[in-house]
Amino acid sequence: MNRVDGPMPISIKSKLILWFLAAFSIVLTGLGFFLNDQLSKIVIDSVDSHLNSEMQFIAGLLRVEQQHGPIETELQEFSQAAVGVYAVALSGHYYQIVSSDGKILIRSPSLSIPDVSLPIEAASLNPAYRTITGPKQAPLRLLNQSFQLTSGILTIQTAESLKESNKLLASFRKILLIVFPAFFILSEIGIWILIDLSLRPLAIFSGRIGRITEKNLNERMDETRTARELRPLAVSFNTMLGRLEEAFSAQRRFLSDASHELRPPASVIESQCDVTLSKARTPEEYHEALRAIAGAADRMTDLIHRILEVSRLDSRPLISKQAGFNLMDGLQNAIKLLSPQASNRGVEIRLRGRPVTVEGDAEKLTEVFLNILDNAVKYNRPGGRVDIDLGLQAAWAVVTVTDTGIGLPEAEREKIFERFYRVEASRSLVPGSGLGLSIARAVVAAHHGRIEVESEPGKGSRFRVFLPIAPPPIPIV
Repeated sequence: MNRVDGPMPISIKSKLILWFLAAFSIVLTGLGFFLNDQLSKIVIDSVDSHLNSEMQFIAGLLRVEQQHGPIETELQEFSQAAVGVYAVALSGHYYQIVSSDGKILIRSPSLSIPDVSLPIEAASLNPAYRTITGPKQAPLRLLNQSFQLTSGILTIQTAESLKESNKLLASFRKILLIVFPAFFILSEIGIWILIDLSLRPLAIFSGRIGRITEKNLNERMDETRTARELRPLAVSFNTMLGRLEEAFSAQRRFLSDASHELRPPASVIESQCDVTLSKARTPEEYHEALRAIAGAADRMTDLIHRILEVSRLDSRPLISKQAGFNLMDGLQNAIKLLSPQASNRGVEIRLRGRPVTVEGDAEKLTEVFLNILDNAVKYNRPGGRVDIDLGLQAAWAVVTVTDTGIGLPEAEREKIFERFYRVEASRSLVPGSGLGLSIARAVVAAHHGRIEVESEPGKGSRFRVFLPIAPPPIPIV
């Protein structure tokens, strides 16, 4: 046995978990980036709002101070009056005022250290925000806006350290890095349990299927106790079990019937050999025994031939070649082959109708009519009659075979097309294999036709063979 190397197939449970983890990780990662981005915007907007409030407060004071004297003197007093975070050196809260020519007029006391100032920006009447690097390389949020005063244009700059804001964002990221993986792991465990519970009915269903063998094919899946999602599968499986049961029953019946049919000729051969060899015989007795053995052998050969023919029905196409076939010619050939048998039984065969051409396998179709006519002759009464009518019915060629034989009970009409099936009343009357009609039906079905039967015990039977009419030939232009 050759070993096939390759990757092991992944279970449904593993696939579901992997798909969930992949989707969940993407969602969590996207959510983390989204929350971080939103919090960053909220923090920056809060700082910008505070800077704008400080800017407007300083601008309002300047408008008031310029009414009390020269703006330079008032600015110095304003600078000296600074308190709180603006009075603490490098506190992270700064402001400075710049003249229109770029000269720094005042700085907050928090910028009183030499060579420390805010970068001078171009004058703009609209507020301009940006993030810069301030004293001690600390990140700052800077607001720059120019105001038109009576003394000229002054630019006010306010700045606030982002150190605390960045700490807040860093803490939030740490929380995300702790909470999200923990949530991810818990979700993985939860989804594993959920998938396991969801797939458990499938495992139970599979276990029930595994307990069904050829010995208990009559068992069926309980559809009412099966999960709703699996009910269609249970219905299909029960249907398949029914077909398998029928197939196994047909197989057992096939073997039983085959052995039953082969036993008589085998017994004849065995008994003739035993009797003949038990003592010396005359040449005439040997010839008589050999004739009996030859007859039994012919019977066995015919039966084996039919069994092989039936086996071919299941293993290869029935129609090997198709061509235009005149049904009248086929029926006449079948009658010619059966004439000696019919004469021996005193059965008259009459054929009526007109030539009809169908598309099919001439050899197989002739065998169909041979099988039907053979039964009509064998199961007929001495001096009986077989009438064959060939005609048309819509798009069908119809061959009707009517006999005056023993007939069939209603319950037997469809069973006669089963392999090896023979009516009990006929087994002792006429030898046969019970395969002819099953072969005939299979061949007709392969030609897209059908066989119908009507019968009444003691009054005979009527078989109708329907075959599609061959399409008209395409004219040559």
